[in-house]
Amino acid sequence: MRIPSYQWREISLTESYKIRALAILMIIAHNFLHLVMDTPGENEFSYSSKKYRAFVDGICNSPTDSVRILFSYLGHYGVQIFFFLSGYGAVLNFSKNPPSWWTYVKRRLLALYPAIFIAAIGMFIYYSSHYGFIQTVEEDGAKLVRQMFGISNFIPDNIYKPIGPWWFIGVIVQFYLIAPLLFKIPLMNTAKRPLILGGIALSSILAEYYFGDSFRHTFHCHFNHTILGHLDICALGMLGAHFKKLTIPLWAFVLAALMFVTGNWHGTLWIAAAFWMTILLVPLLRITASKLSKINIFDNTLRYIGQISIYIFLCNGYLRRPSLNGAEDDPLWWKSLYYCSEFILFVILWATVSYWIDQKLRKTLTRKPQT
Repeated sequence: MRIPSYQWREISLTESYKIRALAILMIIAHNFLHLVMDTPGENEFSYSSKKYRAFVDGICNSPTDSVRILFSYLGHYGVQIFFFLSGYGAVLNFSKNPPSWWTYVKRRLLALYPAIFIAAIGMFIYYSSHYGFIQTVEEDGAKLVRQMFGISNFIPDNIYKPIGPWWFIGVIVQFYLIAPLLFKIPLMNTAKRPLILGGIALSSILAEYYFGDSFRHTFHCHFNHTILGHLDICALGMLGAHFKKLTIPLWAFVLAALMFVTGNWHGTLWIAAAFWMTILLVPLLRITASKLSKINIFDNTLRYIGQISIYIFLCNGYLRRPSLNGAEDDPLWWKSLYYCSEFILFVILWATVSYWIDQKLRKTLTRKPQT
C-alpha cells in the first residue's frame, strides 16, 4: 500500500511571487479583521487560552462567520511565510558566487529601503490630510523614523506606533545583518547543512522558552520583536532551499497539525506553534497558488500582487482607519468582509502608485548621463 505524501520541489521566482501574494492577503485581512468587534484576536506575541477558546467557540457557534474568525486568529501567520522565503532566498544567494557580508547587506537594504521611504512619505501625506502636517510631525515623526531604521523594536511605546506592522522592518533588517554570518559556519557543506539548520531552529525555540521572560524584563523587548524569535522559521526556509526534491509523508503534516493544535491549548508548547504552522502553510499556499494559476486572470493577479507585496505590507497599516470605522459601526460579519474587501482594493491601488514611483526613481537614479 502506497503511503500518501507531498512532493517537495524548488520554488521558482514566479511561484514565490504567488506565494507572497497569498501570504500578504492573509496579513492585511488579519490586520483589518482582528480589530473588529466580536473577533477572537490572535496569539501572536503572547499567549492567551481565552483567545483560542473564543476562536474555537466562534467557528462552532457561528459557522457563517468562519472566514472572518479564521483570518482574525490565523491570518498573522502569513508573516512567517516572508521569514521562510527570506531564509530560502539567503541560501540561493550564497549557493552561487557567495557575496561578502557588506555586499549582501547593501544589496538587501537597497532593495528594501526605497519602498520604506516612499511608504513613509505616503503616510505623512495621508495623515497630514486628516490631522494636519504639523500635528503629524510632532506626534509621529520621531517614532516613524525609529520604526524605519528598526530601532523602535527596543522601545515599548514605539513598537506598533505609528504603524503597527512596521515591527517587521527591524526584524528583517536584523536577519540581513546576520544571514552572511550564518554561512561562516559549515552551512555550505551539503552533508552537515540539515543538521546545523535543525539545530538553529531548535535553539531559537528553546532560547525563547528559557530566556524569553528574562529577555523581556531585562531589555523591555519581546523575544519575537527580534530575529532571535524567528530564526526557527528562517532556518526552515534555508532547509527548504537545501532540498531540491523531497518526498514528505502525510503523517509529517498530521503531526505538525497536532502539534499546532496542542500548542494553542498550552502556553509552553505555543512557543513552537508558528514553526508547525509554517510547515503546514507553505505546501498549502503552493497548492492553492497552483490551482488558482490555472485561470489566467488569477495567475496574473497573484503574480502582480506578489511583486508589489512589500508596498502592500508597508502601507496597509496606515490606510485601514476609514474602512475600519465602517466595519466598527455595524460589525455584522458580512459587512466586516465587505469593508475588508474595500480596504484591500484601496491598499493595492495605493501600493501600485508607490511601486510606480519607486520604479521611476530607480530608473532615474541609475540612468547614465549622456555625453
